[in-house]
Amino acid sequence: MGDNFAVYLPQPEEPNEWGIDITGAGAASISPGMKYPPENHPSDHYFDWEHGRTLEVFQLILITNGGGTFQTDHLSATTISAPFIFVVFPGIWHRYRPDPSTGWQESWVGFRGRFTSDLQKSGTLSPEQPIFKIGNSEMLLAQFQLIQDEVKSEAFGFRNIAATALMQILALATHLPSRKEEENHPMRKTVRRACFLMRQRSEGPLCPEELAAELNTGYTYFRRMFRKYTGISPKRYHSQLRLQRIKRLLRDGSSSVSEIADKFGFASPFHLSNWFKKETGLSPRDWRQST
Repeated sequence: MGDNFAVYLPQPEEPNEWGIDITGAGAASISPGMKYPPENHPSDHYFDWEHGRTLEVFQLILITNGGGTFQTDHLSATTISAPFIFVVFPGIWHRYRPDPSTGWQESWVGFRGRFTSDLQKSGTLSPEQPIFKIGNSEMLLAQFQLIQDEVKSEAFGFRNIAATALMQILALATHLPSRKEEENHPMRKTVRRACFLMRQRSEGPLCPEELAAELNTGYTYFRRMFRKYTGISPKRYHSQLRLQRIKRLLRDGSSSVSEIADKFGFASPFHLSNWFKKETGLSPRDWRQST
């Protein structure tokens, strides 16, 4: 993935407004039997296997070919094979190296800032679980390449562009390992069917309990799994679908409030207006005038 290089960036006096400061980035292709690490790093980043090292910043290392060993104060020596990502945490001793028989291809980015510190506080990133088996993710690889290109060029705005690319990498790294398992869960298909039916029936009111029964699942479990996959309850999901369609008709201007109320199963324009105001803070007529 690109030529061997390492860039360590001077840091601005003020923290990045995006919450992430990129401290450096690089890449290296390590052939079998080749000395590791390459000698193109400053003394505070260079290390050998015997002594390891401790950094003051985070590092994210992507291995796209080969395999090796990774060890920290929180993790015993672990054998890993590409493709994978591992995170080095500030203040925690660690060491890693490719297998001499295979070598490996690595890309890395160093960073710090409140965004990643908050992820660690929330448990999304944890020194106890620093390895992510991300599979062959083209999206993730593209974000690494974007960071490398931006760091090399140092063009206007490169720090912000690289910061947002790193956010994407962290989101992918922390979710891709479980995505396949979740996508194969029987309830995932049920939730998708529920979303389809709710969109199909968005012109009328909906009883979530009846929908769960139609899908042959208990409502309490259905509601919990629906929220897990969509982030909101079934009732709220359906309301949002109805609201989107009603807004579209109001914006279009070809239907009166009374006609929209009748189309979407409201008992009267008053009931539509009352519901719409609870959702948006405005009556349908006021909302239409404001757009």
